[in-house]
Amino acid sequence: MVSSTLSLVPIDLVLVLAYVTFATAAVETGQGSTVQFLIGVGLVLFAPGYTVVAALFPGRPRQREERQPTSVLALARPHDGVLVRERLALAFGVSVLLLPIVAVGFGAVGVSLTTTSILAAVWGIVGVGAVVGTLRRLALPERERFDLLMVAQRVGTGRPLADDSTTTLLTVGLCCMVVVALGAFSVAIAGPSQSMSYTSASLLTTGQNGEPVASGYPANVSQGDAVPLVVRVTNNHDTAADYTVVTRLQRVEGGTVQSGKRVWQGQTRVGVNETWTQNHTVTPPFAGQDLRLTYFVYRGSVPETVSQSTADEVLYLRLDVFPNGAGNPTGNTTGQR
Repeated sequence: MVSSTLSLVPIDLVLVLAYVTFATAAVETGQGSTVQFLIGVGLVLFAPGYTVVAALFPGRPRQREERQPTSVLALARPHDGVLVRERLALAFGVSVLLLPIVAVGFGAVGVSLTTTSILAAVWGIVGVGAVVGTLRRLALPERERFDLLMVAQRVGTGRPLADDSTTTLLTVGLCCMVVVALGAFSVAIAGPSQSMSYTSASLLTTGQNGEPVASGYPANVSQGDAVPLVVRVTNNHDTAADYTVVTRLQRVEGGTVQSGKRVWQGQTRVGVNETWTQNHTVTPPFAGQDLRLTYFVYRGSVPETVSQSTADEVLYLRLDVFPNGAGNPTGNTTGQR
């Protein structure tokens, strides 16, 4: 009874799911240690490929009846199906193949490569592969299913992983090359350079349909009149953060800021991959030609000195501000940086 029940349970896939569960918890709660990194390597570079191989090859390998002469460098005696060593090597190879596919897919739909998104992709692949692999194994006769318990029982009484010393050496060499290549790739991904983490910002106006648009910017306004504008900030980092936008109207001569005054400030907390869109008005406190309306975007705290060198993002809009009663010609410009 126990034996028949175990034959229905894909022990190897259960172990893979258990490892993925453990590794996910370790990666999400760890502090970037070496142990956490090694656990993450196995999570990304073995588990997805193994379940895909399990779905593609649900049966155990079978020796062919006819004996065919093999060369010294033959990887195995003639057989049908996938041997255990081949299954393990393919798990690494398929995982490597899946990495760029997942990255390109995320880029196509606008999803950043974060820890959360990568874990979600791993769970999706592992889950689908485990379900399909289990169903395909159960569709085979019991004697033809791949069974990890049967492989374990053969250890010591047969040679389930290799047929000769040459095959063993080639297999070990292949695995070493795969591990080295994957380790280098993982270090490159997990390095300190986080090119996918950034803050983006834009200055917009309100279109005729009430939606923000990148056109119709005011160019000529009167001193003391409220000018409606829209600022948009997107958090493309791995963590949520408080964002502050400080707006100053500046008088610039020869590329140097001569004077300025704060005309608006907004602040809110922006979640991961979320966008903050803020409608607001600015009121020019003084008149002048070719004044610069500058938006300084800060992630986190705002320093005492607000400047282009301290801001995460800087946006510009050129304005001609006329004194009260001097008239207010209208016009449009694309004065955004």
